[in-house]
Amino acid sequence: MSFEEEWSQLKADALRRQEARMRLAAAGDGPAPSPSPQHADLGLTDTPVRSKATGLRVAQGEARDKSKLDDAEAVGRTHSGWDAGVASNDCVGAWQKRLHRLSDLAEDAAAALTKGMDTQISEDVSIAKEIRKSAGWLEDA
Repeated sequence: MSFEEEWSQLKADALRRQEARMRLAAAGDGPAPSPSPQHADLGLTDTPVRSKATGLRVAQGEARDKSKLDDAEAVGRTHSGWDAGVASNDCVGAWQKRLHRLSDLAEDAAAALTKGMDTQISEDVSIAKEIRKSAGWLEDA
């Protein structure tokens, strides 16, 4: 089949679909249901990802606020039987630094997750616009 023949067939098919929609519209009380490329719902939703990223940020902030043990010796003096000294302070300091680094990694992961999701949705929206443009062109053909 040549290009011209294929093109003619595609246009004839589009005209048949348009005529069928018109007949349905005339038979009913209102316009026939037709796909609306301008308002197509491609199922793009960012709510689950944003809620997880927000949850990570909240947990990270709460954990930082709760990790305020700066002086193990002072805590040891308030609890009978707890013997703490400089080594305990060094240990607590090292753990706090490690936990803060892990917290920073969680924050970075939440930021990367959000950025990746935004990029994916942006690409999907661009593709959807191209599909709508092509669909409009085909309907006009």
